[in-house]
Amino acid sequence: MDKLEKLFRDQHEAFDEEPKEGHLLRFEERLEKYHKRKKPILRSWPFLKIASLVIIVLLSANLFLYLLPGKADKQVQGLTYNEMDETARFYTVRINSGLSQLQQMADQGIGTSQDLAQVKKEMDEMDRLHQDLQKEYSNNPNDERVINAMIEYYQTKLDIINTIKTDLENVKSVKNKNHENTKL
Repeated sequence: MDKLEKLFRDQHEAFDEEPKEGHLLRFEERLEKYHKRKKPILRSWPFLKIASLVIIVLLSANLFLYLLPGKADKQVQGLTYNEMDETARFYTVRINSGLSQLQQMADQGIGTSQDLAQVKKEMDEMDRLHQDLQKEYSNNPNDERVINAMIEYYQTKLDIINTIKTDLENVKSVKNKNHENTKL
């Protein structure tokens, strides 16, 4: 310990040196750069994460119900081709309406076209799964599990679109409350 204390006493003047001019400014600039890099990319769009999670959960539930024999919902029993077509048209009209409303919101500046493109991409992936269900339905038109899975597909897709619309409307109201759209 004595050697260390002696070293500090001998070099005491070197430790008393003040930092160079502008040291604090350079330090603050580095901190700002560090904090700018830490911002998450989808921070303003958490609903995309939620929507993706909802899609995965519902599709997993569909698959689970599809693979369980005899556990299908008994209410769908006996749907004919015409009734299934009518159900498909009902949901398709509402889904297309929801997508056009999302497009209008993007055109108004609520959300971006990139986010809308991401939503459409996810919807296209869901449509590929639906095509498999349609093939299965044409092979087994009386299978309740397939009918339930198709109806759940439409309901899920519509629920996701409605959730995204609600989230965008919430973002719009928050922006309006914070006066982010006010021109100076």
